[in-house]
Amino acid sequence: MLYIYSIPILQVMKKVLFCTSLLALFTYTLQGQESEHYFFRDSHILKPFLSEIRSTTIKAELARINQLDENYYVSDYTSRPFVEVHLGYELPVYYLVNRHHDFKFSASGYLGSVLLIDMFEKTTSPVINTDYFFGLKAAAIKYTGHPGIRNIGLKVVPVSHESTHLGDEFSIHGYHDLPGFQRINVSYEAWEIAAVINDPDTIRSNLISAKMGFQGLWNPAGGYYNTDSLETKGAQIPLSENNYAWYVQLNWQRTEGFLCSDKWMNVLSMEVNNSLKFSYDEVSNESRIWSVNLYVGWKYLAEKSNRHVGFFFRYYAGIMPYGQFRNNAGYRYAGLSIVYQ
Repeated sequence: MLYIYSIPILQVMKKVLFCTSLLALFTYTLQGQESEHYFFRDSHILKPFLSEIRSTTIKAELARINQLDENYYVSDYTSRPFVEVHLGYELPVYYLVNRHHDFKFSASGYLGSVLLIDMFEKTTSPVINTDYFFGLKAAAIKYTGHPGIRNIGLKVVPVSHESTHLGDEFSIHGYHDLPGFQRINVSYEAWEIAAVINDPDTIRSNLISAKMGFQGLWNPAGGYYNTDSLETKGAQIPLSENNYAWYVQLNWQRTEGFLCSDKWMNVLSMEVNNSLKFSYDEVSNESRIWSVNLYVGWKYLAEKSNRHVGFFFRYYAGIMPYGQFRNNAGYRYAGLSIVYQ
């Protein structure tokens, strides 16, 4: 872990570009070796694990939370459930299959959003925050034929963008009624690299999968956010400094055994990530915080489709993962999730 912290950002960026070049070179060498080429066809490889915080997986969740930003204009929010909605889509561009080498490669674009809504607040049912993101992704996977390690894969996101937006009711109340209110514009471009063992792909049998990834900013000096003096009422906001994050994900799927079947797959998925807790003043220093995101439940496997509906319990603990609220730690979220994946 300590070694990862010491890696310079520029060095990691070079490694990302190197891995991308290797993917492209390996793909080029397979062009004439019994390869199949497809355009705008879904590859199903290296899709997001269910527990990935920001992904293209479609979810609708009903949950209890233990805190919100101190500037929220109602105080009884812990007495009712909140709604969190995840929307996303992956646009396949190119897909290569080489059966002779048991190798697959894909290139695609993606976009998504995460909305937090206080739907059961009686006055306006406000949208608290919306995060938007999009990017480009290259993925490669090699099947090994080994019964324990079925495949190994590499995902490279050469560029992605995220921007976040505070809800209108939240902002209007802050501007008019709170002297110290600040609106922080979280907006940045990043790259990411991740290695995967036992990617689920279209496998429907019992499988334990693991993924480890690292994300950094293309402009580390600019940080994760910027501000306008009008939106911070003249206050000077320091830039973020530790501009990288990393994560480990585990995914356990079962179609054989206790409380599962070939129709109802039991899934346990967990992400543990180490990322930056923002600080918007000179008094409280920014810090690195561990966060955990856990899903456990079942999804129904349709016979002739690789799209499935699932029902899950979700628990999250760590940094508040929404927009400018990422300066808050100690956040707890527990709820029920309907997933279309």
